[in-house]
Amino acid sequence: MRIAVIGLGGMGSALAERLLDEGHELEVWNRSTERSAPFAPRARVLGDPDAVGADVVVLSLADDASVTAVARPDGRPRAAWTDRLVVNTATVAPATEAELAEAYGDRFVAAPILGAPQAVRTGQARWMVGGPDDAREALTPLWAAFATTTVAGTAPERAAVLKLLSNQMLLAGLAVVAETVRLGRAAGVGDDALTDLLHGSPMLPPGLLNRVDGLVDPEHAGWFATPLGAKDLTHALGLAADGAPFPVTAGARDAYRRVADEGWADADVTAVVELGRRP
Repeated sequence: MRIAVIGLGGMGSALAERLLDEGHELEVWNRSTERSAPFAPRARVLGDPDAVGADVVVLSLADDASVTAVARPDGRPRAAWTDRLVVNTATVAPATEAELAEAYGDRFVAAPILGAPQAVRTGQARWMVGGPDDAREALTPLWAAFATTTVAGTAPERAAVLKLLSNQMLLAGLAVVAETVRLGRAAGVGDDALTDLLHGSPMLPPGLLNRVDGLVDPEHAGWFATPLGAKDLTHALGLAADGAPFPVTAGARDAYRRVADEGWADADVTAVVELGRRP
């Protein structure tokens, strides 16, 4: 399948590598060219999103504003993409997916990815797919790149809801575990003992266990930046339109916002453990 990957951050680069390894013919574009240059030997590097020649356009961008700016410049669909299948893998609000569906009609599919870049590279990530039946079926070779595909139905925004709920569990849970680490440190427990406790705890699911070492890593290196964590929890809270209280989720959102403002905006979400301490 001829596929164009638009956006080569941590997830986009991992997805492009996976698709190349799976034998797809690839085009890539990124706003900053230093991220696209490494793909030149194996893929066609585009100078502009309108230069797409592939049959499928896959968006892998950071947030709603980036997705909208690239896919709907001036509020309209890109004319160069109107006869292609368009897939959005970014985690965005359901309303953003609905706007893309309105712009691109029955050729649009929402397919947020559940999994870290390493899981994407090895094919162990999960697609969460929402869109028209015919478009989803036409994209079967794309879905085959990952071990698992969850079909959310024919409404693209439903896939966004499921992804936001998944991230809400991860991010709120991580904020709680970060407080466990901070409380342990305050009580004089060393990091080695804390990581042993957490890795051996039956209370933590795999998604949180994978981030235990990141909590005690002073660099908090990773791919899921704290502002993106705050963004996802903001969208998750937006799923409830009746004003009902969700204090745990709201508190976690505020923690990621605050730690980003305190100087950890480029760090992984595990930096939430640094709340109240500047780098």
